[in-house]
Amino acid sequence: MLNKFISQWIVRSLATPEANLFIFSFLINFVYEVWQAPYYEFYGNPSFLDKIKDLTHCTFGDGVITLISGWIVSALARSRYWILNPRRKLTLLFTGTGLVITLITETYRVNVSKTYGVPVLAVPGLGMSSLAVVQWMILPPLVLYFARRQMMSWEMDRRR
Repeated sequence: MLNKFISQWIVRSLATPEANLFIFSFLINFVYEVWQAPYYEFYGNPSFLDKIKDLTHCTFGDGVITLISGWIVSALARSRYWILNPRRKLTLLFTGTGLVITLITETYRVNVSKTYGVPVLAVPGLGMSSLAVVQWMILPPLVLYFARRQMMSWEMDRRR
């Protein structure tokens, strides 16, 4: 009885917009982070484990930014399920919100806290990597696409 309750709770949790946004954001952004890693100073760390920890930390942050962007759009759309029918305006708002949050946090981490440096491809005046700007212009629509498809499949399974 308890096992059935727990398994149903897990299934319902994985079908939520937030879970889908975070999971697909993490997966897609991790691949991007790996490809852009050689352009950051932390990539020079001698330990492979240190590199993986840094990449995972950055990817987790991307997932959190995605969730915050999703919540902001959900509040404006007055529905957590806007992802099932993401109009152009909502998609641009989702992408733009993530980009603005990234501009603020990356600029802070590079210029104020000096957490890491960006030796090449820096945005003039901000010091942050232009690869992060490209990341937040291209990946959020992909995250929305995969999250939407996954959520639609959950809906179809639920109706059967």
